[in-house]
Amino acid sequence: MKILFIGNSHTFVHYVPLRVKNFFEQHNEKADITMLAIPAVGLDYHLSMSQTYFNLMYGNYDAVVLQHNAHPFPGKQSLIESGCKIAALCPEKTKIYLYMTWSERNNPEGQKAMSEAYRELASKTDATVCPVGDIWWKIKETYPDELYFEDGEHASVFGSSLAAAVIARTLLDIPAEINEIYNDAKDLEKIPQDQRMIDLVIKDGKLDME
Repeated sequence: MKILFIGNSHTFVHYVPLRVKNFFEQHNEKADITMLAIPAVGLDYHLSMSQTYFNLMYGNYDAVVLQHNAHPFPGKQSLIESGCKIAALCPEKTKIYLYMTWSERNNPEGQKAMSEAYRELASKTDATVCPVGDIWWKIKETYPDELYFEDGEHASVFGSSLAAAVIARTLLDIPAEINEIYNDAKDLEKIPQDQRMIDLVIKDGKLDME
């Protein structure tokens, strides 16, 4: 499967696409991954970039995974407007997947609006939701592992691994119980990270998103 990820730091911190690729390999599937991810931007910003148009129209992707601003979440209308415009650029063969993010650690009540917005966009674009945010809070209620980076917004290595497990299972249409997804995330958490990339985004223990 040839997959394009479009998003921001919640896509590239701790290599969510790489962990998706690793999940595919563990299940004897192949994934060819491309990532367009820029810190602190949404899908509306990507619509202003020529590489977005070129990749969507001529990249011959089987799937595109879209991820919008999360912290703060700019609201349903922002997501739907930009998501629909990107969907209109996708060839008929390219299946659209929506990477539903999670609300801030101190804002659990914010998840409902985010989840509803992603599902409404899915209904308007014939897309499939990767329900990371919904499962994030279920995992948080059940297991002691820390899902958040210390800023209370971005993901820890385990959090990114959880996101990857949910996305990969959705792409491959593999349903699972919460405990199975948890075990997948613990397994993907073991993937070594290249320090050169980590140095690009983490400075003195803090995420550098400027």
